[in-house]
Amino acid sequence: MTPDPTPTEAPEVAPREVSCPETPSGEDWALAGYTRRDVVVVADRFAQFARGDRVLTLSGLLGLLDSGGLRASGCHWVVHFGQGIDATDGDLLEAACDKSEGTVRLADPDSFRRPPEHPVVVHKDRPENVLLAGVHSPLPTHCRAELRIHRDNELVLDHHTGEHVQGIVIIEAMRQICIAQFETAIRPGLPPAAYAGVWKRIDLSFEDFLFPLPATVESLIVESDLGRETNLKFRATTAVRQQGRTVATAGIEYSMIAQGRVDTLERRKADQATRAYLG
Repeated sequence: MTPDPTPTEAPEVAPREVSCPETPSGEDWALAGYTRRDVVVVADRFAQFARGDRVLTLSGLLGLLDSGGLRASGCHWVVHFGQGIDATDGDLLEAACDKSEGTVRLADPDSFRRPPEHPVVVHKDRPENVLLAGVHSPLPTHCRAELRIHRDNELVLDHHTGEHVQGIVIIEAMRQICIAQFETAIRPGLPPAAYAGVWKRIDLSFEDFLFPLPATVESLIVESDLGRETNLKFRATTAVRQQGRTVATAGIEYSMIAQGRVDTLERRKADQATRAYLG
């Protein structure tokens, strides 16, 4: 494969891309006589993470808003969005905040309206299984996106190991960023054809826990071989970061193979496996 003219280390995240929104300052964000309090709201799926007083579940926050308890607290509440909150949830929160007489406001009202990528971009069928939003490639070799975990994502439906997001979600997000990079930044320059991703090797390192808060996913292609249009080869470094912390990095070698060729190869291998099993 041919090295690409880009650094080989894990991609850097620009400060403006990093995770949770910064706490704004200024009198516009404080009501006279109130103490400002910033909280995060996450989907009920992540209730274990919402055990403290700085993180609330969606149902818990809506309940407080409905009861008027937040208005009576003497605080000016600023609500930031964590994982699992979608446009429908955001609309409910926005309507409830409008009834709070200004004591509760959303830090970034437009964030929940930014949709996840279309499933075809990451080779998925169901929208809730897409883990990326805002895919952007400043260069064809460098791709970044927001991590977006739907409350009903197939990978979070059966997990009970604590407050963090399980590692399999990180691995799938890395797979999806590689696919999205190919589909949005590379494939438009190729002859029309459908491709399937085939992973050859992954060298993965977990460095910290991932929690259900905003995070970023990046891919940097460091080598590529586009000599055969039916079998395009890549080597990339990927990273997931949260609040400036590197959560995980991976070196990935994979191929994007023309769908017809994959179908033929897979059928042949499936027949061989069946014959080997049955004799």
